[in-house]
Amino acid sequence: MSRILKYSFLFLFVILISAACSTKKNTAISRFHHSLTTRFNILFNGTESFKAGVKRYDDAYIDDYSQVLPVFTYGDEALASSIKGEMDRTIEKSTKSIRLHSITKKPDQSNSSLSEKDKAFYTKNEYNIYIDEAYLVMGKAFFYQADYASAIRIFNHIIKQYDEDTKYLAYNWMIRANVAIKDFREAGKLLEFLETEFEYPEDLKYELNLTFADFYLKQQKYQEAEPYVFEALNQVKNKKEKIRLSYILAQLKEESNNIQEASELYRQVIKLNPPYEMTFNATLKRAALFAGGKSKTSIKDDLLDMLKDDKNIEYQDQIYFALGEFENRNGDLNQAIEYYLQSAGSSTSNMNQKGVTYLTLANIFFDQTKYLESQAYFDSAVVSLDKDFPGYAELSRKNQYLSKLVTNLRTIDHQDSLQVVAKMSEAERKAFIQQIIQNVRQQEVEERELENARQLENMGGNMQTTRPGTMDQSGKWYFYNTAAKSFGQPEFKRRWGSRKLEDNWRRKNKQVVGFEQFSESEFSDEILDPKEGLDNKKPEYYEVELPLTDSAMNASHKKIQNALYNVGEVYRNELNDYSMALDAYNDLIKRYPNSENKVAAYYSIYKVYLGQNNLSKSDVYKNMIIRNYPESIYAKVLLDPNYFKEFEKAENEKKNYYLQTLEQYRNGNFSQVINRCESALQKYKGTEYMPKYAYLRAISIGELYGVTLLQPELKEIVKKYSNDPVAASADELLLAIKENELNNLKDIKINNEPDSIKEESAIEKIVTQKTLQEIEKIYKLNLIENHVFAIVITNENDIDQLKFNVINFNLDFYIQSNYQVESNEFNEFSSIVTVKQFKNAKAGMEYYTKFRSEIERIFKDIENPEYQFFVISKTNLVNLTQEKMVRDYLLFYSKNYK
Repeated sequence: MSRILKYSFLFLFVILISAACSTKKNTAISRFHHSLTTRFNILFNGTESFKAGVKRYDDAYIDDYSQVLPVFTYGDEALASSIKGEMDRTIEKSTKSIRLHSITKKPDQSNSSLSEKDKAFYTKNEYNIYIDEAYLVMGKAFFYQADYASAIRIFNHIIKQYDEDTKYLAYNWMIRANVAIKDFREAGKLLEFLETEFEYPEDLKYELNLTFADFYLKQQKYQEAEPYVFEALNQVKNKKEKIRLSYILAQLKEESNNIQEASELYRQVIKLNPPYEMTFNATLKRAALFAGGKSKTSIKDDLLDMLKDDKNIEYQDQIYFALGEFENRNGDLNQAIEYYLQSAGSSTSNMNQKGVTYLTLANIFFDQTKYLESQAYFDSAVVSLDKDFPGYAELSRKNQYLSKLVTNLRTIDHQDSLQVVAKMSEAERKAFIQQIIQNVRQQEVEERELENARQLENMGGNMQTTRPGTMDQSGKWYFYNTAAKSFGQPEFKRRWGSRKLEDNWRRKNKQVVGFEQFSESEFSDEILDPKEGLDNKKPEYYEVELPLTDSAMNASHKKIQNALYNVGEVYRNELNDYSMALDAYNDLIKRYPNSENKVAAYYSIYKVYLGQNNLSKSDVYKNMIIRNYPESIYAKVLLDPNYFKEFEKAENEKKNYYLQTLEQYRNGNFSQVINRCESALQKYKGTEYMPKYAYLRAISIGELYGVTLLQPELKEIVKKYSNDPVAASADELLLAIKENELNNLKDIKINNEPDSIKEESAIEKIVTQKTLQEIEKIYKLNLIENHVFAIVITNENDIDQLKFNVINFNLDFYIQSNYQVESNEFNEFSSIVTVKQFKNAKAGMEYYTKFRSEIERIFKDIENPEYQFFVISKTNLVNLTQEKMVRDYLLFYSKNYK
């Protein structure tokens, strides 16, 4: 009986304590109970899970020593996914802590007067002193999962609800989240607010300095980041963090060319006994900087000794690179290049190091105006480096125009070589080709023997890489010249295969948009390899390209002419190497005095001298063009600066007339379509619209009068426009009629889309097929890439006023966004105003829609508002500014965006 009574009392006590500790009551006992349970039970487990996840993340994180190290290592999406389990557990435990133990009910107040301290107590939003910590660790868990939107919401809640240190930490983490999503404007506003509005707690200033440093480093603003790294280094207590900050500060000193300080900081890092990889890299850095102390010979010997150490086998690429940097800094550039080449050859898994090495070589050769070698290494750097590498967009752009140069130089070399062999007697040619085949076989034997020898060597031994060859200066045939044949193909292509060649500079559509691109020539077009599938040890492999007929020889000469002109244009417009540009133009004129490109070359020479303010020479070419070629488009522009405007107006008139005719077809007004087509066929003779109108007329006749009258019209189109895509379409319809598959015109009726004549219909797809095929080799659709809003407008307008109007529009509707408005020359007659940047195409199109609704207001101060505006990806914008063909891009834009 006594035992039953004892347990009854115990049960009653538990019930009373539980009732007293309900979160609906706010007493000293309940606060103590829930705080204790939160801290040492649920929240403790959640925090431990968070720590375990962070440790696993940090253990797996690999630093890239080819770049300035980040202050924080988070942000790797793959690693974030790997710790999702730990972070989910943290979120679950934090949520449970808040749900079960949060006390928001106000405590009962006594009737006596309250002190200021008491008043503050009664106005609190939360009475469990550990709930704010539960929210903070939950926000950090979302952050490490890369769910930054959820993290920001949690941190914002803490800031609004709490006044303790947790609030300041929440500010820190919210800034870091904005930096992680690259919203630097919002992050900057918050940092400014913390600096000016708050007296930040001294014990938390270390975290704030880290946040400032991260903010600037993520933007590659190294000079601004340096003082915050320095201040944090003075405050740090954790040895691991001290080592990292010391290394970062050393890198920043190196970036600012403070070699002595950087070297000393690297020495301090080594002294702190960091992990081997950091010790290794700090040692390499000190050696490459060579700021005194040991002799040069001793430093180099140390690096060479490191190559012999077995534990450095996987780091040999970095050692060779450090040797290259050492020799480069000490003035022996040739030896430096040899070491850089050995670095590239030693790289097996460290693609970033390989990419940095290629980029270093590319810049060396570029500075030496050795553009062929430079392009080869830029091409490899673009493939090897991550797209987040600092300056990646610029090096990619440089690679594009160098690729254009190299392709055209190789075309000249290749066609010259083919012509030499084609002019041989048949007996000489056969013997010559047999000798090449014999050389190919011998080379294969030598390569096999070399490969066998390599396999016998230590797998960790030094690997060599071949540097790109140079163009043959001896006049030997292209096939004999292995270096020239493989030029521009760095060793990565040998290992991983060739990339698809996409010539962004092709021109088959000779519409003129932007006078800088005026040329009756086609750009070099050697995309399809006629040797593909043939055996390089059989004569036909070499004979297939030889220009053995008059027409083939003429085509070869045409390719050389076009390539020479294009070489000059790249030198002039992209490389600003005016001496080389003049050489190319003069070579074209000398070799081909009757070339279609001659007048264009004269005009380009005129532009070179005009840009150099050499008016006496520029006037010579100006007067020559006007006097000798008065009907050329160049003479007309030189005589009348408004010619381009009138030309564009005429082009727009032709385009609009066609689109209106197309709309009439969609609306079923076939008689009007026939009349308009017949009028256009007379008015626009000789233009690219002729086959389009003929085809549209034929289809309309079929709509009105049936298949019987349609057939002869289609046959006439096939005969008259055999080289145009509409001929193939007409052939398909004739075949369908013949096979009784087409009983009436309803079977081919175009989809009616009357809401916008600019949207592409099925008939437009037929008549613009050739143009689209070419354009889609220039512009690629990537809707998730960053986008830019662009306006192309004639220079006779007040561009500054337009920029001002756009800025005001942004202030009215997008004041929260950090959009930058810039203007640049687009071509001789137009400028391009850009608003950037948007996260993706969807965001850009939302801006476009709003902008369009405010057109009247934005252009109210513009006297001659002749413009086009559109959304474009950053990559396509680079191509557009090179191509300068707005109309081509608008066709791509209309198809893919509208």
